[in-house]
Amino acid sequence: MKTRKILPAGVFLLAMLMATTMNAQPNRHGGRGMAYGEGEGRFAYLDLTEAQSAEITSLRTEHYSTMKPLRARMVEIRAKERTLTSEESVDLNAVDKVIDQQTELMNKMRKLQIKHQVAVKNVLSDEQVMKLEQGQRHSARMGQGRMGRVEGHGTGHRRSI
Repeated sequence: MKTRKILPAGVFLLAMLMATTMNAQPNRHGGRGMAYGEGEGRFAYLDLTEAQSAEITSLRTEHYSTMKPLRARMVEIRAKERTLTSEESVDLNAVDKVIDQQTELMNKMRKLQIKHQVAVKNVLSDEQVMKLEQGQRHSARMGQGRMGRVEGHGTGHRRSI
């Protein structure tokens, strides 16, 4: 009788101990998040100098301040498209104009992203650029990042047509 109670309790405690130990382990490549340098983030393996880290942080801040209003505008345009397409009688000309606005804004945002990526690469040494590109290819193969994403709308969401 005691064995029936003690064995499951022991297995449960062992599982909890293992889970706690796994959560206490640091992540690969230096730690949490997407931060640059200083031992944390996905760029920790590049071994950035303090000057490089400061320069990249400056570039990221500038890029963020440029992209934030564009992302907000994209949200507005997509909301407008949803509104137009949910009406009883859809005005195709208006929808076409909104789609053109989306495309124009997406192109502008993509050009700014590429410009930012090039600026970051210019801060890095040749060896660091090589490591960065290898890491990006590896992430894409492993299904991480934008390159490896599966087309869809997230878990459990169905898009109605």
